[in-house]
Amino acid sequence: MMKIDNKSISIVIHGGCFEKDAADVANILINYRKTFEESEIIFSISSSDFIDFDLSNEKSVFSFKKNMVSFCHIVNKYADKIAYSYMAQPLPPVFRGAPNCHANHMIESARNGLALASREFVLRTRNDLLFKDRSIVEEYIKLSENYYRKGKYTVFSSPVMISSLYTLNPFAGGRLPFHYSDWFNFGKLVDIRPIWDVPLVTLDFMTYYSTNYYMPGSKEKERNFNSRTAIEQYVYFSFFSKKFNKFKLDYHNDDRSIMESIQVLLDNFIISDIYYLNVYYPKYLNGFNSYGDNNTRIMQRAWEYLSTHRNVNPAEFLHVPRDKIRQYAPVIFPLKIGTEQLHTKTGFHFGKSIVIPYDAPPGVACFGPYITLGQGSYAARVSLSALYPEDEQCTIKISATGEEGKIVLGSREYNFDKVENYSHELVYLDFEFENTYENLIEFEIVIETFSKVDLSIDYILLSKVENKAKNNFPLINKLLKI
Repeated sequence: MMKIDNKSISIVIHGGCFEKDAADVANILINYRKTFEESEIIFSISSSDFIDFDLSNEKSVFSFKKNMVSFCHIVNKYADKIAYSYMAQPLPPVFRGAPNCHANHMIESARNGLALASREFVLRTRNDLLFKDRSIVEEYIKLSENYYRKGKYTVFSSPVMISSLYTLNPFAGGRLPFHYSDWFNFGKLVDIRPIWDVPLVTLDFMTYYSTNYYMPGSKEKERNFNSRTAIEQYVYFSFFSKKFNKFKLDYHNDDRSIMESIQVLLDNFIISDIYYLNVYYPKYLNGFNSYGDNNTRIMQRAWEYLSTHRNVNPAEFLHVPRDKIRQYAPVIFPLKIGTEQLHTKTGFHFGKSIVIPYDAPPGVACFGPYITLGQGSYAARVSLSALYPEDEQCTIKISATGEEGKIVLGSREYNFDKVENYSHELVYLDFEFENTYENLIEFEIVIETFSKVDLSIDYILLSKVENKAKNNFPLINKLLKI
């Protein structure tokens, strides 16, 4: 089994340092040092409104604002090396309605930080994204050993891990080949450093479509771009086109190498859903998006399947018609549905749960996740980490519905007596139902209460019943960490 200890890891943390976000960035740096005590940490600064660049150096950073001296002290104490950017300037927006683009700040700070790294493995990450523990390392090892396969387009010595967020599916929505996520990279330094050794983006590139027509046949969503390609495409294609000069990407929706872009992805990268990695990422709600966005991305489970089933045609597997782009139909079960994908009328979201206060009125405690469900038999398990009826008895009803509640596939009621003592056990509510519709849209699990109850809902596990006897329980136990 592969082993990666902290001593073999460099962590390149890069991005802007501004007074309004300094406390968060400082706390993220402190946490990285605590978790990766023996790792090499490079703090790469892309721009700042308080750092004195003339006085600062690779070992120490200084501020021209007295109130930011403590931030500099933290960086000097917890970072092993400090890198700076001097050439990057803001650019016009990448696409219609977007803010100014800071691609060159990202490229220069990543490149300069990686230049100072010296360990075998490297985590390159934004300074507003914290991996709170070694989950990213353990997930990298697991996915490398269990799912990753080399292929004819493999150029890395080991696979490089990226996020599914912004690893776009070029067969759903807009055609954007080679659009791999740039939120973070984890892998061998020798593989990741050259990715970011690219020239800075030019103004001509960023305003390409102000003087050029879009490719004939471009649909409305593909006509949002101002720049010649997305920045993610620019970075990764710049690297891979040096290795394979037959690849074509003259503009963002140039689909001449669309199949090769997926093959390159499978042969060189590991895709991880970022919310499996125990992250702190307030800017993007820890990387959680609705299932309605999943068709436009290449999710971890899709990558796992395609990576281990090389006989499957990716174009057919990933294709989603435009009228079904928001109708995500999971094909791999069991599906663990976190509460970030669910809604509530009587409670609120906090942490990883939906919390129903003891004095909340009866009603719909939970509903969602609005996915498209294929025909078949299913079992739903609702995990509750608190259940305290306020009256002598309470009833909780679970229903499986479709088309915004117009179709009811089944329901079950549970009765619970009032308890005086605290409970330290999870409560599981299970029920099975049949879906006779070929593709039922807007599928939901609805949880209703009929009296006041202190309730906390943690997640819903949706399984196909026909797989239960063979392999369903082991997968459920793994997801539940039993």
